Amino acid sequence: MFRRFFGGSKQDDAPPAPEHAWDLRVGDFLKFGLVAPDGLARAELQVSGVHAVDFGGPGKIRRVLEIDSPALGAIWLWRDEDQSVALARAVDRPLVEQLFDLDAFGLLFEPDEPANVVLERQSEPDGTEGWTGALYRQEGAQTAYRHREDPATDLIGGLLTGAGEEFDHYRLVGDDRRHAIEVQVDDGGRTDVILVALLPPALIEELWSG
Repeated sequence: MFRRFFGGSKQDDAPPAPEHAWDLRVGDFLKFGLVAPDGLARAELQVSGVHAVDFGGPGKIRRVLEIDSPALGAIWLWRDEDQSVALARAVDRPLVEQLFDLDAFGLLFEPDEPANVVLERQSEPDGTEGWTGALYRQEGAQTAYRHREDPATDLIGGLLTGAGEEFDHYRLVGDDRRHAIEVQVDDGGRTDVILVALLPPALIEELWSG
């Protein structure tokens, strides 16, 4: 269901409701249903920014929506490869230590290890229900570039023209195909561990233009 605006102006003057969550623009809104990862059930949130991640040129550019959540802080949303809605949140080291064995996690960063790390969840701490799966397998490790441009408006010939920030990107996907982990290591060593919930679009109850 999508909201429509009525009132002082003609209905035709209202901006059209976005068709998909990943089509939202800055200032647009989305509302989650009752079934959602911890912190998002019935939440009504607004898109505050957009950035891009370039994994290798045309057809490999991810448009990422930045959303401020009162319960979770910054979260991100994008269209995943299988047309699911990817919702993502960064977690700190103490939570990573509760979720996974750090020795196994550290194998991601060993240059002599093949890219087939397997991570088993050790526990499900409070506040992470719906955000994690029981078992993950590595599916990739590569260099990527973060851009402040919006791929919806700023692509030229399928490419982003601005200078991007280089980082190392690691991705593991849960055996349930409903969860993923992404790790970003910036130049200088800063490491962000990101939990990703892969949701069917129908779990987002409403979309409307800001």
